Amino acid sequence: MTSTATPRFSVFTPSHQPRFLDECLTTLQAQTCSDWEWIVLLNNGARWRPEQHDDRIRVEIADDMSGVGAAKRRACELARGEILVELDHDDLMAKACLAELGKAFDAHPEAVLVYSNTAQITEDGKRDNSRFNEAHGWKFEEVRVDGRKLLQAVSMESTPHNVSYIWYAPNHVRAFRKESYEKAGGYDASRTVLDDQDLMCRLFHVGDFHHVNRCLYLQRMHPANTQRDPEINAHIQRETVALYDKYIEANALAWSGRRGLLALDLGAAHRKPPGYLGVDQYPGDGVDIVATLPGKLDLPDNSVGLMRAVDFLEHVPAKVPLINELYRLLAPGGMLLTMTPSSDGRGAYQDPTHVAYYNENSFWYYTDNQYRTFVPEIQARFQSSRLVTYFPSEWHSRNNISYVVANLIAMKDGAERCGGPLRV
Repeated sequence: MTSTATPRFSVFTPSHQPRFLDECLTTLQAQTCSDWEWIVLLNNGARWRPEQHDDRIRVEIADDMSGVGAAKRRACELARGEILVELDHDDLMAKACLAELGKAFDAHPEAVLVYSNTAQITEDGKRDNSRFNEAHGWKFEEVRVDGRKLLQAVSMESTPHNVSYIWYAPNHVRAFRKESYEKAGGYDASRTVLDDQDLMCRLFHVGDFHHVNRCLYLQRMHPANTQRDPEINAHIQRETVALYDKYIEANALAWSGRRGLLALDLGAAHRKPPGYLGVDQYPGDGVDIVATLPGKLDLPDNSVGLMRAVDFLEHVPAKVPLINELYRLLAPGGMLLTMTPSSDGRGAYQDPTHVAYYNENSFWYYTDNQYRTFVPEIQARFQSSRLVTYFPSEWHSRNNISYVVANLIAMKDGAERCGGPLRV
């Protein structure tokens, strides 16, 4: 086929191992939508050419490229299409994949990224029956994809929490508007792992994601998968949490803004960030609402998408009324991000204005039904997004001033289930 018109879809595939590229080509040529180009970026000495000429295929040699982030960035620079579609070099797409992506982007012009459900296949292309931990929210369904009977993993909704953790983030197929990709800054060329999580977090700041509840992608599992290498996998696990910490607040702030929800900074006299309304008991710079919590704020129920409580909880003696009031204000799925001197260190007690004490166990009572029953006046029902104790700096470590970080998701009617344990 010869085509000089600009294609709608640019499918890109960096590859250092061309073993499955013929199958990738077969899956592309079988698409019900033919308006595509395929950019194959060969690196690390890999070489491949299609058996038959097709002007839609562009093979580029990039042996000088080091790292997956650099390779994907280069491939996207070569793309001419309006929509960029990632196809890993050992995976397959359902025949209707590109057509369904086109329908989704047309029906949802606000969406910057569209993703689908995924089925895993074995190295030789047969059905793979392995499952992720269903206690963490995963759902599996029997499906037929182009005549194959497979087990699909239903992708989770694109909440700030799920986008921030690659374990629960939108899986393949992943397609994004080129305009949005460029606005987000593109792939980070320095990344050797989690290039997708990093890009998705930045895309989430640009706009919403749309989930196509259909299996459009077959992901091949075999010994050469990077996540199967123990050393690489350990690096991925560490980096996943580091990227979560880097992006969760910005993800929640963007999510809130697109839904017309407020963002509150509690104790705003202490360096209120941009994008927040400041709440404090005394007037001052950055204070937009003067109020003394846990007294009821003059704001409607479910009107807040994000609350930031840094060095705040320890100043309010009435713990349960405080958390209940914050929960009242949060919309379904809204987030409470807290950072508090932990009672496991000296910081909780050294400041004479500290009148309430917290450690990791303190938050069990708001996230676990078993603990909640011991305190019947608790109305708040949260899912834990992140719970960890750490030293913010070397100075804090030297002085034994540890902090507990508790990031919580308000579980109300209408809140999407997020990945991870759910005890509410």
